Amino acid sequence: MKKFATITLMVFTLLLGCTPDANITSPDESTIKSQAQLIKLPALKSGLKIETDLTREKYINGYNGGSFIEQFEFQCVTGNVIINSQLNFPAGAFSGGKTITQTFDTETASLEFGPAMQFNIPVKYTLTVSGLDLTGINPETLDFVYVAQNGSITGVEYDSITMDVATGTLKVTNAKLNHFSRYGFVN
Repeated sequence: MKKFATITLMVFTLLLGCTPDANITSPDESTIKSQAQLIKLPALKSGLKIETDLTREKYINGYNGGSFIEQFEFQCVTGNVIINSQLNFPAGAFSGGKTITQTFDTETASLEFGPAMQFNIPVKYTLTVSGLDLTGINPETLDFVYVAQNGSITGVEYDSITMDVATGTLKVTNAKLNHFSRYGFVN
């Protein structure tokens, strides 16, 4: 009887003590921002098809590290939108080698990275988006965030964030990415 009780207690403890993590790529200690929204981009020029030219990929060896620098450009009704994106992987950021993708969203100032993974050492990310109409954007509430699959947003640590209304430019410098997902500017 003692063996049965012990085994039952162990199974019960195991079942109750181990709960699945709903989203392994969610940050642990950042604050969730409830009212901020991703900054919208100007509408695309009619008749344009934006497809694979806004997705780029590069093979990175996680043991050695490396950089993935890309520029995206497309025409919209107010002119050209230019995106400069720079991912810096420190040596040991992840195990093995992977083909990394970055896809720019043509509706909001955001990018999605893949494949989904957690990093051993944070990846530093610098993003500049220019050619925007920043009318109505408050520089005091401008932020760079992680966007979860359910649409909730969580602040990301970075060195600096700037906004230049004259050139329509937003820039975040050295955002620390602990995992790949979707990231973008909010206000």
